[in-house]
Amino acid sequence: MRLHIRLSKHSSIRLASLLLATAVSATSMYSLQSVYASRKTEAQDAKQRAESSLSSVTNDINNITYRQQTLRKEINALDSELVDLLMNMDILSDELELKEKEIDQANEDLEVAKQEEQTQYDRMKKRIRYMYERGDGSILEALLGATSMSDFLNRVNYCNEVYDYDREQLELYKETKQQVTNLKNQLEDEQSEMEEMQENYRAQEKDLKSMVAQKEATMDDFDSQLSQARQLAAAYKQTIQQQNEIIRSEEEKERQAAERAEAERAAREAEAARQAEAARQAAAQQQAAGNSGTPAGAGSSSSGSSGSSSSSGSSGSGPSAGSANSTPAVSPSGVTGSDVIAYATQFIGNPYVWGGTSLTNGADCSGFVMSVYAHFGYSLPRTSYAQEGCGRGVSYSEAQPGDIICYSGHVALYMGGGMIVGAQSSRSGITTQNATYRTIIAVRRIIN
Repeated sequence: MRLHIRLSKHSSIRLASLLLATAVSATSMYSLQSVYASRKTEAQDAKQRAESSLSSVTNDINNITYRQQTLRKEINALDSELVDLLMNMDILSDELELKEKEIDQANEDLEVAKQEEQTQYDRMKKRIRYMYERGDGSILEALLGATSMSDFLNRVNYCNEVYDYDREQLELYKETKQQVTNLKNQLEDEQSEMEEMQENYRAQEKDLKSMVAQKEATMDDFDSQLSQARQLAAAYKQTIQQQNEIIRSEEEKERQAAERAEAERAAREAEAARQAEAARQAAAQQQAAGNSGTPAGAGSSSSGSSGSSSSSGSSGSGPSAGSANSTPAVSPSGVTGSDVIAYATQFIGNPYVWGGTSLTNGADCSGFVMSVYAHFGYSLPRTSYAQEGCGRGVSYSEAQPGDIICYSGHVALYMGGGMIVGAQSSRSGITTQNATYRTIIAVRRIIN
């Protein structure tokens, strides 16, 4: 009996020691898993911060890229406008050269007309002086020397025709000289207008080049910002990748630790069960041995053993990644081209002012056209270059009152009958003139 008790105590001690070791091992494993979980949480927090920063930088990149695209379109439009301006300057230069030749020719014609007028005047004076010196008797002698009435009448008619011819020739040359003078003045007005337009072109060219340079500088700044933003984005992506590797590593360590813990737990449970079974069998043998040396009727003892079983489960949670969000004018009712011209001609004689839009105080060519049409509810662009694209194009042979006649760097309103009205130059102001005085580039119809 004492031996049985000693064996039972010994088995209980061994079993308690085994259970204590299991508890200590489980505590160590829990502590190790806590360390893994802490590292994983830190990596997840760092990843989340990097993702948030990356999202912000990506928005910056998209914004800069959009602004770059918009700016590039503006630069391309300015480049196109500059090319058109330079082309118009070339056309204007050719027209100025031609106009100078026409003025030179007009000066030559004027000198010829003056000489012809002087020659005819000298001839008249010579005839008058001859008749004055000879007296009326010479005429009378000529008439009395007639051989017949028919000859007499012929001589009378001849004298009258000489007088009439002299007067007609003198008036003709005076008229010719005046026409040439008017033409010369008109050509000089047109030349003055073109020279003023040439100066305006140079000013526009300077402004356009300055605007392009400013926008190119802004584009360079955008390039620098974009480069920095992309470097930041690359750094944040690298951080996210590094934190993902840390998270995967810690999760792998957690998995391996859990597998080792599960294996150790199973081994300990198997060892505890084996030892418990061995203790039970030893106790049974001791009891059997004791029973064989005692009389019948002696009391018996029984021992029982209990086993323990445990089940464990684990669950993990991790952050989930969210998805990134990713003109033509319209004709007002009842307005006609004739209405437009009737309104426009009220301002003939008013001054020309570069950059102006006032029909009374002064306007340039495009400002005049824009303001006239604005009176009828039309919204036209400000520059002559832009007005070349308004409405719809028609040929000059189809031109109607109210159509815009477009020249190189100049616009005016067609009146009909081959005439235009517009703000011509600071010398001429708002006036009318022949529509074909310069090369017509386009005819645009605003009123449908």
